[in-house]
Amino acid sequence: MKKRAIMLLAVMVCLTCAARLVGQPFHAGETAQLRAFLRQNAADEGRKNFQQLGIADTNAIDWATVTGLTWGPGGRLTAIIWNDKYLAGDLDLSGFDSLRVLRCQVNNLTSLLLTRDSALVHVDCYDNLLTRMDITTNVNLQHFCCRYNRIATLDVTRNPRLTFLCLSGNPFTRFDLSNNPLLTEFYAAKCSLEEIDFSRNPLLKLVSVRSNKLKRLDVSNLANLQQLFCYDNQLTELNVKGCKSLLRLAAYDNRLTRLDLSDCRALQNLPLYNNSIAELDVSACPYIDFISTMNNGMHTLKLPLLPLKALEIMCESNRFTFSALPKPMYLRSYTPQARRTITAPADRVDLSSEYAVQGATSVYTWRDGATEVTPTQSHEGRFSFPAALSGRTLTCEVTNAAYPKLTLTYDVTLTAPTANILLVANDARPTVHSERGLLIVTSERPLTARVYTLTGVQVGTLRVQRGEASLALPPGLYIVSLSDGTARKVVVE
Repeated sequence: MKKRAIMLLAVMVCLTCAARLVGQPFHAGETAQLRAFLRQNAADEGRKNFQQLGIADTNAIDWATVTGLTWGPGGRLTAIIWNDKYLAGDLDLSGFDSLRVLRCQVNNLTSLLLTRDSALVHVDCYDNLLTRMDITTNVNLQHFCCRYNRIATLDVTRNPRLTFLCLSGNPFTRFDLSNNPLLTEFYAAKCSLEEIDFSRNPLLKLVSVRSNKLKRLDVSNLANLQQLFCYDNQLTELNVKGCKSLLRLAAYDNRLTRLDLSDCRALQNLPLYNNSIAELDVSACPYIDFISTMNNGMHTLKLPLLPLKALEIMCESNRFTFSALPKPMYLRSYTPQARRTITAPADRVDLSSEYAVQGATSVYTWRDGATEVTPTQSHEGRFSFPAALSGRTLTCEVTNAAYPKLTLTYDVTLTAPTANILLVANDARPTVHSERGLLIVTSERPLTARVYTLTGVQVGTLRVQRGEASLALPPGLYIVSLSDGTARKVVVE
């Protein structure tokens, strides 16, 4: 009985409201403006707008039953929902001061007037043919979307309550967001933006400025920012310092040479392909689960100490070697890698960094043109060749079972020999090591040590009488040739 009584009461309330709506007068000014629009040609050839809404006669409109209209006290419109109706022409809603919601997207409107509609909080007018908009009197507006029109300028400095703003697909070159402190979502994809300033929008959570003409983008200290889409621009600088909530950063198809992610601890998704970033450090991003760095010329990728097991990396078309590649378990794609060119003395060709990788040893195949060449000496990736080959360029193909899909190719130009010896292990006497930027040689008898880069350029000489001598060097990998006929490879950090 109780349930039945509640249902009867609900029916009575609905009937009472309907009676009031039918009996109330509709605002004459608003209905006159609507009638003028309804009599215009629709997007469907040979039809009028009123026909698109199922109205039979504009001289006898029952406004209470018109599709998409919501009326409030005093016969004033509070909402218009006319999206995707094939409507066209000029829609004048100026002076509709009770109108709160307007959804007229996906039509063929050529103009839309909203002057003095101060109650408006939500406007969707995207996918039309609008060339200009004035929303300066819509001071309570919170949501505005005009994407894919033909609007070149728009003033939102008098809309301080905006939280959602979508401008994508319009020919804006600049945009002023200096008086929109509550903005949380901003979309301006496929415009012609050359610059944008977010320094006064601290609440932003999502920014999409993809496919523009931006050269620099600074979103630093946007602590709430979770998603940034800035791909397909001309960016040479991208500042994400202080973006501690950033989850997704899509910055591919740009001209970046570096990217500091040290503050992006929450980062999970990072597509960065088609840039020029040679070294990338994501060690401060423990939750990273996707990295795409194809076609960057990248040779170094520093991962978190304990990466997620779900991490997937796409890093083909770079300059990685076996020793620099991440562990195979993380790699979705990693081949091919760039052909590398080096110069080395004929008796000191060192590719030992690629010898033992991930528990597997590499296979080196040498060729002079189409002819296979056998080194005179070979030891764990260190090779010597006859002096007669000096001046020739040999090709070395390196394979490793840990990365079965990849073959590294080196073009090695041989220079004159420096000594008739083969490089030996670092633990032989005398000792050579590095410490705090110093190369240190220790010997129990007089000894001369000549220091070379991997390309065979001599960078220093040490003479040890007995004991220890040191030489300051920039960080790098060096070959130390000792006068006792041995040599060492050493890393200076």
